Amino acid sequence: MLSFSLIFISWFSKYSIYFRWAAVGITTTVIDYTIFIMLYGATNSVFGSNLLAAIAATTFNYLTHHRWTFKSDQQYATSGVKYLVNLIFWWIVSSSIIKMLVNLGVDVKIAKLAPLVFIVPVNYFVLNRVVFKKKH
Repeated sequence: MLSFSLIFISWFSKYSIYFRWAAVGITTTVIDYTIFIMLYGATNSVFGSNLLAAIAATTFNYLTHHRWTFKSDQQYATSGVKYLVNLIFWWIVSSSIIKMLVNLGVDVKIAKLAPLVFIVPVNYFVLNRVVFKKKH
């Protein structure tokens, strides 16, 4: 039993960044999705709803990833600028995909989730290797 515990602790330590990244990502998605659906229902605006939802969700995402997930040693000004460029790029991509799908008749609740298929896998590497890159 002791060796299993040691193996698990070793394994978890090795892969803990992925668990932290997933926990932050899931929480960010819930924040983003909830705010977007509420605002879209009130305004019927994909771009405005997606912008306000993105601002709220990514503020949480940036601060949590900076301190907890990637344990960045970069100054906020340095990583913040890179994060903002990344955010703007993905906001344009996701808003365009959502708008296109809604125009094609896809329910907005489904369309809002569709961009995640592209964004999530790529964004981990961008955040880890560019935005919160460790100084060596």
